[in-house]
Amino acid sequence: MPMNSLPIYHTLTTILKSLPLSTKLKRVTRLFTLGVIAGGSCQLSDVARALSPLGTLDSQYRRLQRFLANPRVEREALQRAWAAWVLTQFAPSRPRLLVDETKLSTHLSIMVVGLWVDGGCIPLAWRCYHAKAYPKEGQVKLICGLVETVLAADPARSYDLLADRGIGTSPDLIKASHDLNIRVFFRVQGTVKFQNAHGCQIALKDMVKEGEHWQGCGEVFKKCGWLKIYAQVLWGQGYRDPWCLVSTEAVAAQDYGQRFQQECSFRDLKSDGFDWNTSHIWLPDHAERLLLVLAIAYTLVMSLGMRVARPQRGRATRYSLFRLGLEQIKSFVHPTILPLLPHPPPRFMTCVVQ
Repeated sequence: MPMNSLPIYHTLTTILKSLPLSTKLKRVTRLFTLGVIAGGSCQLSDVARALSPLGTLDSQYRRLQRFLANPRVEREALQRAWAAWVLTQFAPSRPRLLVDETKLSTHLSIMVVGLWVDGGCIPLAWRCYHAKAYPKEGQVKLICGLVETVLAADPARSYDLLADRGIGTSPDLIKASHDLNIRVFFRVQGTVKFQNAHGCQIALKDMVKEGEHWQGCGEVFKKCGWLKIYAQVLWGQGYRDPWCLVSTEAVAAQDYGQRFQQECSFRDLKSDGFDWNTSHIWLPDHAERLLLVLAIAYTLVMSLGMRVARPQRGRATRYSLFRLGLEQIKSFVHPTILPLLPHPPPRFMTCVVQ
C-alpha cells in the first residue's frame, strides 16, 4: 500500500483548515509537520533534509527558523483551535484531561494539559518556560490557564482532570478546579491526613497494607480548613508505595493508570520518536510553536498506529500506538517527504512553496 493512500496528508490539510493561520503559514506548518514525520526527528537540520526535494537545504532550514520566530504564530489562539479539533475527533462525552510537567534537560520546562485517548495522550495546551524562571502566576494559575484554554475550545463538555502527586497534592488546585466545574482525580502524598465522619485522623498511607484497597468519604488537607473529598488507597503487590488518591466523586482506582499515558507520550516525543529532547530549540516562545507541530505530527502518527495490526511476537508487541505508526511510516518513507505528498510535486514546486 503506497504511503500517499494513507490519510496523513488529507487529515493534516483538514487540521490546518481549522487553525487561525494565514495561507502561507499553513503551507509552512504542513511542510514542517511532514518533515518531522518523514525525518523521524524535529531537529531542524533533519527536517530541512526531509524537505530538500522542495528547495535547497539552507532555504528550508531558514524557512523553519522563520516559522519558529514568527509572532503571528500565536500560542493561545492556535491551542484553542487545535484543542477544538482534537476534542471533536477523539473525545468521549466525558473527556479526561491529564496534566504534567516535562523537561528538556536543564534548558526548558513545559507544563502540558493533554487528552487521554486509548493508547496515548494528545497535547492540547502547553506553556514553556526556563527551568529557573517559573511563570510569575504560580503553578495553580498556570495549570488553570491551560485548562481554561481547553474549556474555551469546547465549553459544553464535562471534564475530569488527572494529576500525579507532585501536582495533585495541592488543595488550591482542587479548589480552583472546582471553581471551573472540573472533576479532579489526583494522586497525593501518602502523608496527607484523612479525617472521617467521627473526627478520627490518619495518614492515607497508613490506611492499608500491601495488597489491600481502601476507600471512603471524608476530609483532607487540615491546614486548609479540610476539604470534603472521596479518597481511596490502593497498594498493589510488589509495589514500593501505595496510590493515595482523592477525587470529586467515586472513581475506579485502576482508572488512575490512564495518567501514565502522558509520560509515554513525552517519551514518544523525545527519545522514542521525534528527538524533542535534542531539538536545540530553547527559547520558550519558539519551543511553544515547535510543540504545536509535534502535537499534530504525534496525533497523525498515533492515528496511523491505530490502524496497524499489533504484532503477536517480539519486542514490537510492547510498542505504543505511536511507535507502531512510526514503524509503519519508516517502512514506506525514505528520508524525504515525497512519499507523503498526494502526488509527485511539479517541477516548479520550489517556486510555489517559497
